[in-house]
Amino acid sequence: MQKKNFVLPKLSINYFNILNLLLVCFPVSIFIGTGAINLIVFLICSIGLIMFSKKIFIFKNNKTTSILFLFFLLLFLTTIIDGIRYPEKNNVLKALLYFRYFILFIVISYFVKSRKFNLKYFLISISVCTIFLSLDIIYQFFNGADFFGFVGYGDNTLHLAGFLKNEYIAGGYIQRFLIFSLVLLPCLLIKNKSFRYTVPVMLMSIFFSGILFSGNRMPLFIFIFSIILCIILIKEIRYQLLVGTIFCVTIFYFTLSTQERFKIYYESFYYNAKAVVENINDFAFKKYPDLEKNKNNYFVGEIFKGNKKYKEYELVRWGSGHPVIYLTAIDVWKDRPILGHGIKSFREKCKNKLHLPNRVCQAHPHNYYLEFLNDVGILGIVIFLIFLVLIFRERILNLKKIKVDEKLILYCLVIIIVSELFPLRSSGSFFSTQISSYIFLILGILGGFKKTKIN
Repeated sequence: MQKKNFVLPKLSINYFNILNLLLVCFPVSIFIGTGAINLIVFLICSIGLIMFSKKIFIFKNNKTTSILFLFFLLLFLTTIIDGIRYPEKNNVLKALLYFRYFILFIVISYFVKSRKFNLKYFLISISVCTIFLSLDIIYQFFNGADFFGFVGYGDNTLHLAGFLKNEYIAGGYIQRFLIFSLVLLPCLLIKNKSFRYTVPVMLMSIFFSGILFSGNRMPLFIFIFSIILCIILIKEIRYQLLVGTIFCVTIFYFTLSTQERFKIYYESFYYNAKAVVENINDFAFKKYPDLEKNKNNYFVGEIFKGNKKYKEYELVRWGSGHPVIYLTAIDVWKDRPILGHGIKSFREKCKNKLHLPNRVCQAHPHNYYLEFLNDVGILGIVIFLIFLVLIFRERILNLKKIKVDEKLILYCLVIIIVSELFPLRSSGSFFSTQISSYIFLILGILGGFKKTKIN
C-alpha cells in the first residue's frame, strides 16, 4: 500500500475580519489612551496597505480624495517652510506622520465599499462603551464614587470622569458616539416594536444625564444641537426623540433646582459665550503701536494679567479663559494669513504676542477653525471645506436611491460630522491623536458609504 505524503493545510488570513475586530476595539482604545489609539490606527493602515495596495494610491480620478490629499500636502509644506525659517522648532516629522490619517481615511473608505464592514459589531461596541460610561458617571454623581470606587474631586469642582479617573473627557466621549447608539441601535437591531419606542427615550435620558453630570458644558450644547438635527432629518424616531427631550428637560430642571453649584456653573456658560463674542469684537483687531515698538524688551514670564505695564489698557473679562486664547490665535493667524505656520505651531507662535494685553499661550487655539487658520491658513481651511461639501454632496444626491436602513446610517454619519465641526464650539486640538482618529474614521465610513453589512 502506497503511503500518502502528509501536506500541511494552507493557512489563509482573513484581513476583513481583522479590520472588523480593530474597528470594534477602537471605542475601547480611547479609554486606554493615546498609545492604544495609535496602535489601532497603525494596524488598520498596515492591513489596509496590504489589502488595497493596488488601489490605495490611485485616487487621481476621485476628486474628493484628491482634494483631501491637497489638505494634507499643504499642511506638510507649510510645516517645512516654517521649519526652514525656524529650524530649532521643527515639526516636519509630525506633519509627515500625520499622513497616517489620510491613509486611515482611504483604507476605511475601501473597506466600506467592499461591503465587508460589519456595522453590527461596531455598533454594539460603541453602545456598550457609551452606555456603561454614562451609567458610571450617573452612579458617581449620586454616590461620590463610581462603580470601581474612583472618587471625583469632591465639592470643589463639578467635573466627573467615572473610570477615566483624571481624564475629564467623559462628556465629549459620550457626545461623539451617542448618535450611533441612539438612532441605529433601536432602528436596526431591535425588532420588538414596543422596545423601539422605549429604548431611544431611555438611551437619550441616560446619555443626557451622563454628559450633564460630567460637567462638560460644550458637549452638552453639541448634544442638544445633534438632537435637533435628528428630529429634523430622521422621521423614524422623531416622536421618541421629542418624548426623550421632555425627559431631558425635566432632568436638567430638577438638577439645577436641587444643586446650586450646578445652577451657577451652567448659567455661567451663557455669560462666558456672550463674553467671547463681545471681546472678540472689541479687541481682535485693536492696534497697540506703543507696545509693538517695545515688544523685544519683554520676556514671557513678565507678561501676565494685571501687569502694571497695562494699567492704561482695558482688559477683557477672562471668564472661561477662551476670549484671550481666541484673541491670541487671531493675532498669530494675521502674521501669515494665507498659508499658516504649520502643524501644532500655535504653542510657539503665541509667545510672540505676549507683549500685548489680553493675550496668552496655550497648546492649541481651542477651536478647530482657528487652529486651521493658524496651521494651514485661509487656503487650507478652504480646501478642507471644499472636501466636506463634495463628500456630503455625493451622498445626499443618492438619498432617493438607497433603502431606509441605509438612509438612517447616512443621516447619522452626516449629523456626527456636522456636530463635531460646529464652528462656534470650543474644542481640543484637531491634530491630536484622539480627535483626528475619530474624525477621519467617521469620514472614511462616509466616504466609502454605499451599502453596509448589518449582520
